[in-house]
Amino acid sequence: MKKFLKITAAIVILLLVFYFGFFKYRQIQANKILIPLTTETLFKINVDELYKTIAVSYIKHPGQYSGGDKKGIKEKIADLNTGLTIPANIYIYTLKGKAENTFFTRLEIADSLAFNRFMLKKLALIKKEAHFFQSADSTFSLLFNKTTVSLAFTTKKELVKNILEEIQDQKNMIKINDSKFEHIANLSDHLSFQNAENLSKINFTDGKIDFSSELVNRWIEPAAEPKHRILNPESTMSMWLNGKIKSDLIKKNHTVSPSLFSKDSFFRFYKDYADFEWTKTITQVDTIVGYEYNDDFEQVEKKILQDRKIPSIAINLSADDKAVSDYLQSLGALDQSTGKISSLMIPLYQVYFKGNNGNVLLSTVQGAKPDLKRASSDDFFYFKVDFKKLIKQTSIPLIADKLGTFNQLEIKAKSIGKDKIKLESELLFLNGDANALIQLLNTFKNGFNSSLDFNLSVDIPASK
Repeated sequence: MKKFLKITAAIVILLLVFYFGFFKYRQIQANKILIPLTTETLFKINVDELYKTIAVSYIKHPGQYSGGDKKGIKEKIADLNTGLTIPANIYIYTLKGKAENTFFTRLEIADSLAFNRFMLKKLALIKKEAHFFQSADSTFSLLFNKTTVSLAFTTKKELVKNILEEIQDQKNMIKINDSKFEHIANLSDHLSFQNAENLSKINFTDGKIDFSSELVNRWIEPAAEPKHRILNPESTMSMWLNGKIKSDLIKKNHTVSPSLFSKDSFFRFYKDYADFEWTKTITQVDTIVGYEYNDDFEQVEKKILQDRKIPSIAINLSADDKAVSDYLQSLGALDQSTGKISSLMIPLYQVYFKGNNGNVLLSTVQGAKPDLKRASSDDFFYFKVDFKKLIKQTSIPLIADKLGTFNQLEIKAKSIGKDKIKLESELLFLNGDANALIQLLNTFKNGFNSSLDFNLSVDIPASK
């Protein structure tokens, strides 16, 4: 028995060594890739890490992937019979001198006959020249030989054939490990993105998408020691910002508008703090003006009171409350006796103004009195939305249809140096057992127009 166990253990160890060695070898080979010298932005899809993460999810929660189709994404892509070799990492890049939304990549062809069939039948491309094909609208271009294919996608309908020829022939290229994108090559994150000002990462785990980004900050001067008002943790939606708007941004966005929520008005009055909170649903009484005929057959005005369910919303600003009040009065938009703001300025809800001691409160609740005490934080920005409550409190079918899969979104931002911030976010799904990427594809599969049918249909219950 002991001998059997030892042999079994040795076999398992050898299989694990082979497994991890195989994926390590694929990563090493993938990172020998050449990219153009003029690459400005690089996207990386870590195919192998996605395979492994989704495979583990299938093993841990097989019941979440119900139905007769138990295939993983790798097998589903293989079913397309593209004829392409799927590498450990796929790199997509934008180039200097081309539009920011023009993307290029290069892949190897494993089966040229299968690739030709796939290109003509599935992609429905039009032959322009020998080995050069384009979509009918010229946004997708493809250049190939027997062993490789170079691709371009652009919304600007740019001329890309010369660039594709250089990529195909590996001219004016550099090894990714010798380039300014060396760091991204060694990342194990599922998706990553890098340019001169931004390094972002996305990971898809069971029931969650994690996103982080380190980027140059051109908009906000974060407070040296951020503080925020303590908001209700049970809110449907909440947000706070503790930082000054950079002066250059104010100048760029300077416009003349009579709206209280225009950029000009906001930048004019905002100092260094703002928060927003949607706590629950409340009832507001609206006055509806109608007309009817009296006994003399004369048309007379008739006012009808009607109850309406609306969000309980409060917006707090550190601002010159007297200046805001004077501004509203100058527009004839403020009823001083009630604090009500004219519906011509804010048409959706009855909103009330209250100002005191350098603080402005705009609320759908008349007589609201916020607690202005603040707590310290490492973050200068925070945002959260509870999708379950949002759907319950709104009656917009599109929201329920597309956001019903999600549970909560949370975003935080902190300063990590001069003019640099780190943004972190977490998107939670109602179903915490199925992989987030599979759930995301299922949620939006009917909302995206695509010429490719990836057959990624997996029946995933919303909850256990």
